Amino acid sequence: MKMFGIAAVLFCVGGVATACDADGATAVAQDVAYLPGGVLTYEVFEAAVTHEDVDTCPAEFDPERVFCRVTLAGGAVHVFVFDLNDDQPLLAVKPLALDQDGVLPF
Repeated sequence: MKMFGIAAVLFCVGGVATACDADGATAVAQDVAYLPGGVLTYEVFEAAVTHEDVDTCPAEFDPERVFCRVTLAGGAVHVFVFDLNDDQPLLAVKPLALDQDGVLPF
């Protein structure tokens, strides 16, 4: 039996990958978005994550340096904060409970 990295096992067992060979190896498509240094850029987020655009970010983030997008998951709104510069990397994720007054208070 061949040994594979934990990522290949999780992808195949978890049903995330669409193609695995008989030994459980994950097939790699040519359009895979690799994350250099583990950094999630807005370009990858935009294509892969269902989200809504928002005009502003929570007050603790500088509007001259960042922009925000929101998702709904796990009973909360999640504000994703991206840098305006360079490759627009993800800087922070702020969860907001759905049961608070004014779900998006910013």
